[in-house]
Amino acid sequence: MDPATLYDHLTRARRDLLGTLRAAPEGVLRSPLLRGERFHSILDLLVHTAEVEDGWIHGDFQGLPMVQDRFPDIGAGVTGPGTPLGLDAIAAYWQAVEADTRAYLGSLTEADLERTVTLDDWPEGHRQFTLSGLVWHVLLHEVRHTAQIAALLRTQGVKPPQLDLLFYLPALETGRSAATFVNPPPEDA
Repeated sequence: MDPATLYDHLTRARRDLLGTLRAAPEGVLRSPLLRGERFHSILDLLVHTAEVEDGWIHGDFQGLPMVQDRFPDIGAGVTGPGTPLGLDAIAAYWQAVEADTRAYLGSLTEADLERTVTLDDWPEGHRQFTLSGLVWHVLLHEVRHTAQIAALLRTQGVKPPQLDLLFYLPALETGRSAATFVNPPPEDA
């Protein structure tokens, strides 16, 4: 599977996840469910996941300003109880990142994917990677965090959507993805 195809799955799964999050109680999204230095809530994980994609794809790979520069509220990264940054603002940022990422992935050639990228801020001996390997790193990063969010939702009594790739692959018998049956579109779609 090529990166653009996996990204298509991620964006469709992302929409299903956002639909579930929109229906979840606000307190569940902002609750400090995780201990640690940086990420405490589901909203924190959403911002982090979008920021990582933005930073790698736009900053590191293309040398462009981050999409986040157009979303000053996101840069503050404040998602705890009583703070103004909510799911709609995060979703708008993530959709803008997605549009730019989709265009970038669609423009990559095999030669582009095989080029070497040097990461100056990584330890000696672990600085050079193929662009392909780094793109896969970014895509799998989202897979890990969406699974983490799904687990956190379950701990709060919220049923997450089915996010496995299998449910988004076209079924040969019908030509429709299994997600059509498992994750029906939201009523407001």
